Order: sequence, then structure tokens, then C-alpha cells
Amino acid sequence: MSDFRQNFIDRVVSAFSPAAGLARMHARARLDASFGGGGRFGYNGGRRDRRSLKAWFPGQGSADTDSLLDLPQLRGRSRDLGRNAPLAAGAVSTTAIGVVGDGLKLEASIDSKALGLTPKQADAFEAEQEREWGVFCATADFTRVQCMDEMQQLSLRSALESGDVFAVRRYRKDPGDVYGTKVQLLEADRVSNPNWAQDSDRVSGGVEFNADGVPVAYHVSDKHPGARRIAGMKWERVPAWSEGGVRAVLHVYERLRPEQSRGIPYLAVVVEHLQQLSTYSTAEVDAAVVSSFITGVIQAPADDDASDPMVGEKDAGLADNEVKLGAGAIISTGPGETFTSFNPQRPNANYDAFVKAFCREVGVALELPVELLLKSFTASYSASRAALEMAWQAFRRRRSWFAGRFCQPLYEWMMEEAVASGRLNRPGFFSDPVIRAAWCGAQWVGPQRQSLNPYQEAQADALDIQTGVKSREQVCMERTGGEFDKKNEQLGKEQAARKAAGLGAPPTAPAGAGDARNEGPDETDDTSDEETESQLSNAP
Repeated sequence: MSDFRQNFIDRVVSAFSPAAGLARMHARARLDASFGGGGRFGYNGGRRDRRSLKAWFPGQGSADTDSLLDLPQLRGRSRDLGRNAPLAAGAVSTTAIGVVGDGLKLEASIDSKALGLTPKQADAFEAEQEREWGVFCATADFTRVQCMDEMQQLSLRSALESGDVFAVRRYRKDPGDVYGTKVQLLEADRVSNPNWAQDSDRVSGGVEFNADGVPVAYHVSDKHPGARRIAGMKWERVPAWSEGGVRAVLHVYERLRPEQSRGIPYLAVVVEHLQQLSTYSTAEVDAAVVSSFITGVIQAPADDDASDPMVGEKDAGLADNEVKLGAGAIISTGPGETFTSFNPQRPNANYDAFVKAFCREVGVALELPVELLLKSFTASYSASRAALEMAWQAFRRRRSWFAGRFCQPLYEWMMEEAVASGRLNRPGFFSDPVIRAAWCGAQWVGPQRQSLNPYQEAQADALDIQTGVKSREQVCMERTGGEFDKKNEQLGKEQAARKAAGLGAPPTAPAGAGDARNEGPDETDDTSDEETESQLSNAP
């Protein structure tokens, strides 16, 4: 404890008010305890006197300050990793496939209570809207190149690699088109400040805001800034909302901080890690290739000035002191020279273990378990199933975000034109926003959860249906895909066909089969994948 002696001011204060003087001494004692005396209040992570934290002073900028200046480099590096780093390309593809698969399918879900409809009437309206959506999707691409499923894949991949993507509502009715509403996808680089002006309070990263922070317009260049010819590039101000208050531009990105104007690439956190791992993998492969050749060092006598190596083959593109190694190279030595073999000890026995440990850290940041990131399920059944469950949670969250940001607005664009043109009769659609929302209710069905033991999970679904925990429609959506109504209709046709052919009803599993035949491992089983496959192959 420090020696607290009163200074001149302390003595003056104490002379007039002993209580105030004591309070000054007490406050000084607390400060001493906080900064090196007998302890400190608050968080150790905020201290400045610790050796590990002395040189760590990160900036405290806003969301845009911390991201906008780095975005061009982050986008370029993220795309380069997607082109040249297998692990990065696999991570993006795995996420895109897990989220949208071959496209999110519309399942119209009208709010029949709000509209005063019977369930049968609602089903008829929903089927009609789903048919119209299929017609719209066939011609929705402004460039007439992709279908809606492909546009979903492209939009999500672009949002992952570049941080965000833009979908602009356009209108052009080509010959044969039923709908004139089109969707034009814009890469993130085309939205920027006009003439590369600095960011301001109203325009940041090409996004224009009003005084309340609401995006009101996007500044789009007529050319990609990375194009070969960008001379005379111009910017157009595209309003974010139409005159009727409907979104005209969809900005698909995931906001990680309040007041964030632009999206951050999916790989941003692991760009350096993936680049280093890619470099290391390339070096290991090169070393393994070299070690497969005849490799050695020529040892010349001490008084020999000859510097011309005699190992390998000469090449016009090599320097005088270089040789080209190759399989089956002929080795010759000069008088007095000896050949000593050189073994780089490759392949590296620790390579696989090191890469897996490295990938675990990458997988944590990307919300991809290492088993799914490497497509290697060599652990126990319970561990593999837990990994798939964790990945499924991440995919489902991102799917909900993407459907709300991209698919649902496009569906509402279609509904608006369908009702306005008279193709669909939906009373109250334009007069009441609540009624409009009731007509546009929808669920977006994507890829189903991966199954390691279909037999066991089918038993669980049957039990959930029996106890009323799940409906058959929910099981169809979550595990097998497709719509219950269509499957039920198909099953009716099949049963009628079997009856007409004299085959009777299809066989069903006997009662209690779930308990007697449950040969598959449960959540606590630690059997390997090979044992699991063997058990499943023997299951009836």
C-alpha cells in the first residue's frame, strides 16, 4: 500500500472540512488499488499494464469506418480464394447447397382467418398462386439466361463471396412472356459513390440514406469497375422504393453491426488463414514431387573451381547453375566429385493432423463443423450426427434470412403484377396492407436435413405423428421434401392401381417393429461409420 501523505490542498480542505479531507484520502486509496495497488475493478481485458495487452489498441470506429475501406481488398481476396483455394471453394459451395440446394420451393400459406376463407378455399387459392409463381420464375431473369433456382444460387454465392448482392426490379415484356416483371442482379462492385467520392453522412458505399438512416437510393455504375474499359463510366441513382412504397431494389446482405451500410464477405475472418493453408499445401505437394525424383548434391573437391552441376537435365529457361529434375534422370559426376543423396522426407507424416487442426479453427468461424468442411466423417456416429445438427442449425438460420431478403420480395412482386393484370382475383390486395400480407403468406422449403440413420429417424417421425408432436406435412417438409397434398394424392393413385391389379394394400411394418428391429446406433452410441453402415445394411 502506498504512503498517503496529505499535500497542501489536502490540508487546506481538511482544515475547513475534515469529512471532505477524509473523502479525498479514501478516493486516492481506491485509485491506487485500481492501478497497481491491491487489486483492480472492472475487466482485465481493458487493462493497459499487462504485457500481452500493452500494444493492443484496436480502433473504435463505426461499422462503416471499420469495413468500407477494406471491402475492395476483401472482395478480391475472397473471390481469389474461391477460385484457387479448394477449402474456401468447398466452404462456399457447402453453405450454398445447404441453404438453397437446387432452389427454395414456394409453399403458399394464405392467412385464411384474416381473409375469412374456409380451409378448402384457401387451398384452392394457394394452388393457384403456386402455379402463377412457376410461370413467373420461367422468365424472371432480366438477362434471360437463368431460371429462378439458378438465380437463387447465384445470389447467395455472390452475397457470400462479395458480402452483398443487389436485385433491381425491372419491367420488360418479351414476346411470349406472361409477366413483364424482371429481376436484374448486380454485383457488389457496381454500387459505389459517384465518381469515387468520399463517404459522407448521407452516402456511404454507394448507398444513400435519409436523415433517419433509411436507404432511399443506390448509386449504380453503368460498368463494372473491374472491366477492361471503364473510360467514361457513369453512375445512375436508382430509388430504393417505388412511388407506391414497394421495394424496387433488394440489397441482400447480412447486417452484423447497427448502421452497417454494406455486407462483409463470408470468408473475411479467415482470409489470412485460408491463404496460409493454401500456400502450405502447395509447398507440401511441391516437396513431395521433388522427393519422388532422384535428388542429390554434388560434392566437388576443395581445389575444384567447377561449378557446373551434373545432376538432372538442362533447360534453356534455367540459369547456368540450375538443373531440371525429373523422373528417371541420369546422374553423372566429374573426376573427383561424389554424389550425396538428399531426402526432404516428404510426404509429411504430420500433414493430415495439422491440416485438420487448422480446419477446426476455420470451421468455427464459418459455422461449418470440420467433418462437413472436409467432407470426412470418420468419427463416431454420435459425433457425426452432432456435427450435422450444428451445420443444419446454421443452414436453417441463413435460409430464413435469404428467403426473407430475396425470395419473399420477389414473390410479392409477382403477386402485385398478377393481381394488377387480372390474372389473380384477390379482393383487398391493394387497399389494405394487412390483407395484402395475408394473401402473400408463404413458406420456403429447401434441402432437407442430412440423415445418417434413415431407419431410426423414420421410426422417430412415426412416433411423433402418432403422438401429435408433428404433422405429416411437417415431416415431408423437414426430412423427405415435397408437399404432403401431392404425396397423398399420389399414394391414393398407387393404392387404387394396386387394388385394380389385385395386389391389395401395400405391406406395412408390424406393430412393435421399431423396438425389435432398432439395430441402428442411437445418440449415445460410439460405433464407427463402418459399423453403422454394416448395421444399416443388415436392417430389414
